[in-house]
Amino acid sequence: MPNMLDYARSYAQEPFSAVPLGPIDGVLLSQLAYFDFAQLPVTSGTLHALDKSTQLTALTQHTWRPAENLALLKLMTHAPRYRPIAWHDQVTQLDVEAQKQFSALTLTLPHGQFIAFRGTRADFVDWKEDFNMAYMQAIPSQKAALAYFKRIAATYPGPYFLGGHSKGGTLATYAFVEAPGALQDQVQAVFNADGPGIGKPVPTPLSPRVHKLVPKTSLIGTLFDPDSDFTVVQSRAHGFSQHDPFSWTVSSEDFVSLPKTDLLSQLSQDTIATWTASLSDETKQACLDAAYALVTRTDATSFAELKSNWPQNAKIILAGLRHGDPTAHQQWQLAIGQLTVALRGALPRPHLPVVDWPWTTVDSPQDKEKPSNDHD
Repeated sequence: MPNMLDYARSYAQEPFSAVPLGPIDGVLLSQLAYFDFAQLPVTSGTLHALDKSTQLTALTQHTWRPAENLALLKLMTHAPRYRPIAWHDQVTQLDVEAQKQFSALTLTLPHGQFIAFRGTRADFVDWKEDFNMAYMQAIPSQKAALAYFKRIAATYPGPYFLGGHSKGGTLATYAFVEAPGALQDQVQAVFNADGPGIGKPVPTPLSPRVHKLVPKTSLIGTLFDPDSDFTVVQSRAHGFSQHDPFSWTVSSEDFVSLPKTDLLSQLSQDTIATWTASLSDETKQACLDAAYALVTRTDATSFAELKSNWPQNAKIILAGLRHGDPTAHQQWQLAIGQLTVALRGALPRPHLPVVDWPWTTVDSPQDKEKPSNDHD
């Protein structure tokens, strides 16, 4: 079944004036936020100019899907639809103490600016910041996304498109919702590819411009999303692997849509929503900080580093569990207890059929015809 790479090939010759920018383009352009443009000796340029670069592999080798992203980048450097796009103002901000990992890129299209926000990578600080959305009104990256949008808008004329995959989609949505009204009016579309919600419904006047896409078994995009205002798309993958947008199937100029998410996704969404609502912000923060402290005491900074020396790192983590803060243990016991309650409440109730057992009294046709002995 075709995916968004096939779409890019099929419409490679079509300018945006002939085939307007749609959801698939929004997800494709959002992928560029994952590319390591800092590897290049220049700070701006067109995608076409990258055709002569020897750094294409270096740009994509640390992404979630390096082979697919390299194929996408090579295609974009040649395709008339994409090669005139100019990239610039790439920023990356890492602050371990503030638990902040932010990166964004601006793409100048023939008809406006596309701001792409990078999603979550494999670094612990990146995942910790994501989980902090469970108790923080705004994580540092969300504030940075809004500031970046304002800065770009002050320099480059609109209209504007915002997009991102995973956390990047959340940042795009937040920047749009929290922007001043005059700036919101210049936003044509926001593309959130399986990114968590912002913890509150998108205001009704703005929601038609937010295009949120989640796969059938979405486990990330349904987090912190109270209104479930999204389009469900078909994926060729299974389970968590559906988070990969290269697995999403397309038909003509759009993704193949489905009526709803599956039972696993719904169960996860309901359970996490009930669970986080049942815990105080203090408890959520204490549990997340304790878990983060456990993995970072190994000196690993990413899942890959943790796995590379797993026997030794496992010992360090187990030692931390045995000798950890008793208060943190109590908070975890409370959280696990509440998770059990939330899971029980989210599980579907079985609807058993009514059965006429052999010993059940059933009136015979003759009994039904007998006149009643009751008198008024």
